[in-house]
Formats: sequence, C-alpha cells, structure tokens
Amino acid sequence: MPKPYTFLLMAGLAAFPAVAASGDPADRLARYDDGVIAIMKGKLPLAARIARFETLVNGYYDMGSIAALVVGPAWATTSVADRQAATAALAHHSAVTLARNFDRYGGERFTVDPAVQARGTFQVVKLTIQGRSSSNTLLYQMKRGTDGQWRIVDVVADGVSQLSVQRSDMAATVASGGASGLAKRLAQVDAKAR
Repeated sequence: MPKPYTFLLMAGLAAFPAVAASGDPADRLARYDDGVIAIMKGKLPLAARIARFETLVNGYYDMGSIAALVVGPAWATTSVADRQAATAALAHHSAVTLARNFDRYGGERFTVDPAVQARGTFQVVKLTIQGRSSSNTLLYQMKRGTDGQWRIVDVVADGVSQLSVQRSDMAATVASGGASGLAKRLAQVDAKAR
C-alpha cells in the first residue's frame, strides 16, 4: 500500500462549503491517479519509474508555486536560474519518492470524491486509496495553473501537510544556502535513495 506522505501536502484544510462538482478538478485528479496506477502496473525498474513519475509530477503539480512556498520569503530575491534549479530539484525529488513508494500494483482502488470543496481560488479534492487491508484518505489542494489546468499544490493525509513537512525539513538548508542550496541538498538525498 503506498504511503500517504509520499505526496506533496499542505496544512490548514478545514471544513469547506461544497461546490457544484463541474468535474474539472476531480476529473483532473482522476487522470493523475490513472497515471499513477499505470506506472505501478508497469513493473518497471526504479530508474524508469522515476522518469515516468517525473513526467507525471511536472504535468499535474504546480511545482513553481510549491518551490516558492518551500523556499519562503527568500524566493522574491532568488535568481531565475536558482528558481528553475530548485523547482526542477523538487519535481525530481517528488518523482524519486513516488517511484520508491509506488513500486508495484497490488489491486489498490483510487476513488475521487466528486464533491469538490472550495477554498478561495483553491479546490480541495478528496481521494480514498483502498488496499487489501487498509484505506487512506488524502485531501488534494488544487489551483488553476498558468496553463488553465487544475494543478496540485498540496496534499494532506491525517491532518499532516507534506509541504509543511518539506518546509520544516529544508528550513536550515534554505536559510544557509537559499534555493540553490535546496537544489543541491535534494540532489544528495535523491542520489542516496537509488
């Protein structure tokens, strides 16, 4: 069963008023889930899973916004090159984590709740992953990207935000090395994970 913390997460989700489900954010998340399942069923070696997950992450996550939130206020004075490096490093790190935790398909069912919840410009979509012996519920916080597509900004499992966890884990690295330090640190972590 995949671990729920392998997704990018964000705290602060409370009860939100339901909006009429146009299907857009929920359908988009369902397409993402289909991609995850396809990779799990592919029985690919780790390097190939990482490559496929990186394509999926870049297609469905708003990695630029995520990188800005992980780096924090220093993002405003970060060079374009360092912003791009941090964004790419976070996307790759997410792919490595997903590839290691979603390594095979064991009959899991991914069910997206069509009752999307609104929170300002964000939409919150609930996903249940049902395995043979356990079930996990994840809340995906999504927003429209510059391309008009709904993109994942964060996912919350058991009230825990991976985005908040990443910010906390990388705070010292960002404080001492900024966005470029973050990119270098994630590359080191990912090299050890292979």
